Amino acid sequence: MLTRHWRGIGNKKIIMVDKIQMIGTAFLPIDKSNKKILVSKRSMNKKYFPGYWEVIGGNLEFGEDFTDCVIREVKEEINCNIKNLTHLHSRTMYLNDLMYITVAYYGEILEEPVFNRNEISEIKWITENEIDDFEFCPGDVELLKIGFKSIK
Repeated sequence: MLTRHWRGIGNKKIIMVDKIQMIGTAFLPIDKSNKKILVSKRSMNKKYFPGYWEVIGGNLEFGEDFTDCVIREVKEEINCNIKNLTHLHSRTMYLNDLMYITVAYYGEILEEPVFNRNEISEIKWITENEIDDFEFCPGDVELLKIGFKSIK
């Protein structure tokens, strides 16, 4: 169970969480004309969820803001620059007694993606109807459904 501590500040209570596993970003590259989003399959050498499909993204590094993190992760994972970066959704998810905070964005990529084979084993542009054809990491289906609403 996630350990939570309650502390009072004046007449307000706040939750202090002992274990935050990840604060990160997600990016959904969109193809508006074809109503598709680019997803990636995690490399089999990944510690967590090897071989699962996911949205592009990763952990926030010390000193970064969320947009810097998205730009860096997209460059590292699919070697692309971004235009029209737009906030999509922010969420907190609890999994295996840990807390994950994700800030998601969508936008367009300026180059043909070339994926980093240490991180990714495959990429694919998918439609909303294809979501159930893939085994996604926890929480990514929710982000994709929200993303597809943004390109309708």
